[in-house]
Amino acid sequence: MFNFTPAGYSNNNTAESLTDDEEEGRDPSVWRPLPGGPFSALISSMWPQKSDKLKSNPDGQAGKFRIDEFGFKVEENDENEPSDGVLSEPFIEDAQHRLRWIAFLEFTFNNQVEELSWDKLGTRLPRSEKLRTMIHQGIPHSLRSHIWMRISSAMEKKIKSELPYKEMVKASTEETSMTAKQIEKDLLRTLPTNLCFTSLTSVGVPRLRRILRAIAWLYPDIGYCQGTGMIVASLLLVMEEEDAFWMTCAIFEDLLPGSYYSSSLIGAQADQRVLRQLIASHLPEIDLVLKRHDIEIALICLHWFLTLFSSVVPVRLLWRIWDLFFYGGSVVLFQLALGMIKAKETQLVAEENTASIFNVLSDIPAQLRDIDAVIELGVNKVAATLTDTLIETHRRKHLAYLMADQGLLNNPDPNRPLPKERITRRQLKRSQSLFLSLFSSVMSSDDASDDEFLRDKNVRQTELLVDLKEALLQIIRHFQTNDAQYADISTVTDYSMQSHARDHERFAAFAQTKRKRAKALLDFERHEEDELGFRKNDIITILSQRDEHCWIGDLNGVRGWFPAKFVELIDERSKEYSAAGDDSVTESIADLVRGILCPTLKAIFEHGLRRTSLLGGACHPWLFIEEAASKEVEKDFDSVVSRLLLCRTFRLDEDGKVLTPEEILFRCVQLVNSTHDPAHAQMDVKFRSLVVLGLNEQVLHLWLECLCSCVNVVEKWYYPWSFLRSPGWVQIKCELRVLAQLAFRLSHDWELPRKCERNNPLRDGVRDMLIKHHLFSWEI
Repeated sequence: MFNFTPAGYSNNNTAESLTDDEEEGRDPSVWRPLPGGPFSALISSMWPQKSDKLKSNPDGQAGKFRIDEFGFKVEENDENEPSDGVLSEPFIEDAQHRLRWIAFLEFTFNNQVEELSWDKLGTRLPRSEKLRTMIHQGIPHSLRSHIWMRISSAMEKKIKSELPYKEMVKASTEETSMTAKQIEKDLLRTLPTNLCFTSLTSVGVPRLRRILRAIAWLYPDIGYCQGTGMIVASLLLVMEEEDAFWMTCAIFEDLLPGSYYSSSLIGAQADQRVLRQLIASHLPEIDLVLKRHDIEIALICLHWFLTLFSSVVPVRLLWRIWDLFFYGGSVVLFQLALGMIKAKETQLVAEENTASIFNVLSDIPAQLRDIDAVIELGVNKVAATLTDTLIETHRRKHLAYLMADQGLLNNPDPNRPLPKERITRRQLKRSQSLFLSLFSSVMSSDDASDDEFLRDKNVRQTELLVDLKEALLQIIRHFQTNDAQYADISTVTDYSMQSHARDHERFAAFAQTKRKRAKALLDFERHEEDELGFRKNDIITILSQRDEHCWIGDLNGVRGWFPAKFVELIDERSKEYSAAGDDSVTESIADLVRGILCPTLKAIFEHGLRRTSLLGGACHPWLFIEEAASKEVEKDFDSVVSRLLLCRTFRLDEDGKVLTPEEILFRCVQLVNSTHDPAHAQMDVKFRSLVVLGLNEQVLHLWLECLCSCVNVVEKWYYPWSFLRSPGWVQIKCELRVLAQLAFRLSHDWELPRKCERNNPLRDGVRDMLIKHHLFSWEI
């Protein structure tokens, strides 16, 4: 394997080209790049095969553009590309450099007489000073993908993974969410000047889509971050699809903190504070410049770190940076950032204008030409004393304070274990034999009494609370951004026993004011004084429904009649309506609830859930909820059922009586089962739909109290150390109470197969109504 040199990577004059079709074993219909020519530095599977234009124009000239070795379009008159220097030279691999690497691998890792192959090299390359020195000198481009996989943990993850990459791709393809839609929007924005990613039919776009969706599926706490798209697309230029996926996993799990790509980017924010602290200690003159001009370094360097420099550094220099990063870890990011800034120190100190200083700092990576000088300056001189331990100490300190500022920690002590220090994968459930299932059941029972296990579960409980708070903060910020009435809503959680006791009083108070309201389905222009004009999605208070076709309503103090078919009733309760909580108006709220809040709640309900005694498989929280809801209404079953049958809504019956939270829970469980069973919906979908109904009815926190108060059922389904059997459930209830301040109108069957008619809510006869409505006169 080591004796094979891919086309385009070697400076051999007999490299494959269009004129070599007569060579033995070569397919003459497959276009192959010339060394140093367009696409020559790409892996062969990324070579464009529909390149008639390139075949007739082998130099890669396309009008005012030329195509470089990595498939990027480069303007011939681009001022940023120098006429001399490393970027203007053809990217051709040095054969002697490659031979030195092969000799190193042969003599270091080959203990047998036979030829060394990648399979025999193992999953990890042992660390040594010789290997470090050679990596600092650069890895041969044709060997990069193999070496990267082995100096990081990517190859090890690939071999030991319980679930193959293809199965993850299949699982992620079956999920539809706002995350998938956002990925689709960004596919063509990632590397817009690279021909491998310029259209949906380009060879790299399907690969990028599959990896990003698989990553979002595997790490639900992260989902999708635009910075990861740049990293994955750059990896695809030099690696096969599956290898690029596992390299991304290694970055997420081992090379960067677990919270780096979280929804709040709190890990990346902490690193910017660490960088600022290092500038103060290692570059004091730059520190004075930043203080004097009040420049926030995070505004400039955040995307450097988020994209691992892939969005700011010329691609042929990026590989050298990644050589160091995959070997040395995140400390390399700080060393190179300090080295780049140090290289511009004289110019920065001489500048007097704040804008000029900001521009100089912003342009540093794009103007980078001598990567060896930056490595020498940053890694071996300015920041040579930086270690992983030092970086981790600073990082934990700033991360603790950031978490405290966001309400995720009460005590910002960096010496204590911080939540979400490591990223967690989606739980992968695979079928087991009966023997293994029984054995795992016994083992889990033994583990439950182990001291170390009990310590771990306390850390897990803290992580679950942090996840819940983050999910709630995202939903609150969504309402604050999209609805002005929630701009001043309090995010402070009230843990007092008095507030806990008053929850049922607040719930009953909703029945004091009964108003029917409707949402406008389209614009209705007012032509007469007694008409009520409105625009789509306006909320109208209904005053009279005596006539089947025309109702009387109030909108912003103006009263009038309007066609009943132009509106849709939304509730009959006193709670407010907000378009920010309506998934038919603001689609992103569905992704926040179903994609972020629901998985967090499911993880809480799964914490400490007992396994079945026979097969040892983990049970689903939905089964517990079904039994607990039935037990709560069994005490007075006949009267409860009769009341529920008389109800037109979950909350108010015809006599104006208020249903208890237990009765609403029972009714909602029955509704979910009746609507989801015909569609063969999974229990995960049912769980999410039940959460949606709880948000609509503003009783989610009270439902948790109902479930945890059903002691016999809870003891049957949960271990003593679980969240639902510990006093910690009260804290979760208090956290969920904030959602009762928000007005949700979410569709409980959002994940079920839809009929086309749902998008057209107007009934038949609307056109006739438009013609006839002027024939009537109404007295308001």
